[in-house]
Amino acid sequence: MYHVLVVEDELLIRDAVVEMVNQLDGFKVTGEAGSCEEGWRQLRELWPTVLITDIQLPDSDGLELIQRIRNDKLPVVAIIISGHDSFPYAQNAIRLHVSEYLLKPISEGELHEALARSVSRLEAIADSNRLLREIQSFIDDLQDNASIALFEQADRLLSRIYHLRGLEPGVKASYYRIFLSKLVEVVKVIHPDLPQADVPEDGSEHQVKQVFRDVLHEWIRRYPHFANNQMRLVIKRACDYIEAHLQDELGLKQMSDYCNLSPSYFGVLFKQYTGKSFVNYVNQIRMDKAMELLRDSDMKIYEVAEEVGFASLPYFNRVFKTVTTLTPNEYRRGLGV
Repeated sequence: MYHVLVVEDELLIRDAVVEMVNQLDGFKVTGEAGSCEEGWRQLRELWPTVLITDIQLPDSDGLELIQRIRNDKLPVVAIIISGHDSFPYAQNAIRLHVSEYLLKPISEGELHEALARSVSRLEAIADSNRLLREIQSFIDDLQDNASIALFEQADRLLSRIYHLRGLEPGVKASYYRIFLSKLVEVVKVIHPDLPQADVPEDGSEHQVKQVFRDVLHEWIRRYPHFANNQMRLVIKRACDYIEAHLQDELGLKQMSDYCNLSPSYFGVLFKQYTGKSFVNYVNQIRMDKAMELLRDSDMKIYEVAEEVGFASLPYFNRVFKTVTTLTPNEYRRGLGV
């Protein structure tokens, strides 16, 4: 199954693209975003194999997002959808090795054909993509593992990077940087004065592993004390705010400002204490409220969607099914309502 991230700020178009992708066997939309920055954040958390992005976004453009992917040598196939038949845009897309350049309005057939033409490229990057997702799982589960297990798991992942074959120059170094930056970001939450850590250029496998072991040692030494300190109250306050403001726009930047923390610091802290990413947590709370309204009121489904903060009914339906495995209608029928 190939995972797809759709970045498009126009909700109706995004809804249509997501629906088209999900109709094609072997592809599944695992993330949606309406801006370049949100798309970049989700890309580095979900690690999709396919990016479908509009060129014109509120804060930047899709080409900027693809440029970041190329700079970090990430295993992602990029497809552009654009409302402009612009030669300079197309030139830049070719320079960035974009797989497809589709003009709006796009049809389901056009998009399916574009994805089908991308399969050979997707097969070539599958192993690298799987490795990055395993690195993400390691970071997400740090607090759940004993010290010996952490060292063993990190060593296995680093050995896989070290022995990767057939990659263009710089890919291994990029994967080391991604892994180390994510690990350091988490550890700095509990140890802000953590010394600078860098993977030595042309270092041996043992030298690389030692850098990671030193950082992990700080996590193991400090986390038990940190887990019981006042930061629990900060996240509890954020969770209370979320429950009281479900109808409002609830973004990571807004909530981190509310808690007087940087977005990256807040995101890491939030996941450590709730076990979910910020987006997944908010969606779960919204769906819990939606299920309550579907059970206990005669509100129409679009009214329930608006009540829990969704401007787009198709998007609400998708999130509801992702969380509950049922559509809102199926859920309500199952209750005999």
